Amino acid sequence: MTHTQDLDVFVVPASYAQERVWFASQMAQDVPLYHVTDKIPLPYALSFEQIRDAIALVCERHETMRTSFRVDEGVLMQVVHPHVDLPVAELDLRSHPNPAGRIEELYADLTNVELSLVDPPLWRATLIRRGETDWMMLFVAHHTLIDFVAEVNLRTELFEVCAAMVAGREAVLPDLPIQYADHAVWQRDRMEGGRLAELTAFWRAELADLPMVHGLPASRARPADRTFAGDDIVFPLGEKIITGVPALARTAGATPFMVMLAGYAALVHQLSGATDVVVGVPVAGRDAPEVRPLIGMFVNMVVSRVDVSGDPTFTELLGRVRDRLLTAWDYQDMPFQKLVEVLGAHRAPGVPPVYQLGFNYLDLGFSGRAAAAEDDLLLEISEGLGRVEYSTDVFTAADAQAIADGYVTLMSAVIADPTARLSTLATVARPADPVAETPADEQAHEFVAPRTAAEELVAEVWTEVLGVARIGALDNFFTLGGHSLLALRVIARISAAIEIDLPIQAFFVDTTVAGVAAQVEAILLQDMDDNEAEGTP
Repeated sequence: MTHTQDLDVFVVPASYAQERVWFASQMAQDVPLYHVTDKIPLPYALSFEQIRDAIALVCERHETMRTSFRVDEGVLMQVVHPHVDLPVAELDLRSHPNPAGRIEELYADLTNVELSLVDPPLWRATLIRRGETDWMMLFVAHHTLIDFVAEVNLRTELFEVCAAMVAGREAVLPDLPIQYADHAVWQRDRMEGGRLAELTAFWRAELADLPMVHGLPASRARPADRTFAGDDIVFPLGEKIITGVPALARTAGATPFMVMLAGYAALVHQLSGATDVVVGVPVAGRDAPEVRPLIGMFVNMVVSRVDVSGDPTFTELLGRVRDRLLTAWDYQDMPFQKLVEVLGAHRAPGVPPVYQLGFNYLDLGFSGRAAAAEDDLLLEISEGLGRVEYSTDVFTAADAQAIADGYVTLMSAVIADPTARLSTLATVARPADPVAETPADEQAHEFVAPRTAAEELVAEVWTEVLGVARIGALDNFFTLGGHSLLALRVIARISAAIEIDLPIQAFFVDTTVAGVAAQVEAILLQDMDDNEAEGTP
């Protein structure tokens, strides 16, 4: 794997995790889905300048805090800068009548902070003074740079540096034998060294004949274009579930995560009738000890396929979930976007690839309320609470509440008798008046041949990249089997063919041949106007 030293910056291909999040954030234009926010209390007798110096030290230690991105010849690159201007602001609320309320307002606004992925740094911080020795830092960063463990690492280092300043001693910080860019290079070299073939063989077998859509009844017809609009509800699990799940897990030789996931699969089965339930679950991706203290994005998505056929008891279902997950963990390093590529599955418009249902089990609370949704439905469990995050393109608040209520009802019954068959468990209420998914073949449109030179160019490039012989003006890139890596190749080829700079954002305004061609024509027209204004022939 190659890298370059570009003047005063270090340029290396992005990690697979960065690539996945970066690409998804381009699709979800103007949606704060990939902003990671945090409130960090800093109860230290320090000045604004001293705390800013502490942040500067952390920034100096971790290259990701000085990283931006660019696309070179169809490849996403991370650009590590030697220095960045610290985007740290100061706000004094010592005389404010309601400092706590004001802080909550500012924290809620963090998801609207503009973070340009090409202009470093990709984070912002505000130091709020609440008292002489009482500060609160509001922090937001793009998800390409930071995950949950990285948030913990950032907090830990900042606390230690501040405490050391107060005590007048040197900060005791973990050694960093490698940087994030080193991890990205190692990861790609390993895939090129043969690991990808092993992973591909396993996942093709594991996910053969995958259902295209989850089958949960919804109150809204799925639109052809995903907007990523979302909302959520939070609900209590209840003491019976909180205490009963760990006990059941111990008895079954499983983990609470597995118990809760099995319950989710059972719920989906009751609501949809599906016996093949597919759920995406995140994995930390930090098995190697040298990467654990790093600030960076390591999370990958693993697909959990749950067999709910044959009316099993819940104990039997839990065993299936446990055994299949333990096998899948050995292959968890398959980058999700690579998985989409090797499966090569065409999909209906607006349907997320491979899975549409997500599940997460968190140790330390939810990161915040949702204004967007990457999955059709995500169930999160943390600290005695559940959270249903849902796409408002597909589900309503009533749907989400019915799912939350159903989960509590079902898990309570499971705790009471885990040997009961699923068909005998308490019946959960289905959302009212479901709208069935439209099959892909019914969404097909009449073939329209390319009509302009720009449409012919786009169709020609798609034919080369996708390997599809007959592409029409109304065909959608993702419906034809396109994915993130191929999209970057398409953009690079179109840009090179007619010597324009086709930005990634333009590609996702409308992902049909006609839509992309319209963006190409608009850029060509703007270039002509600019040349005329400058007097260039």
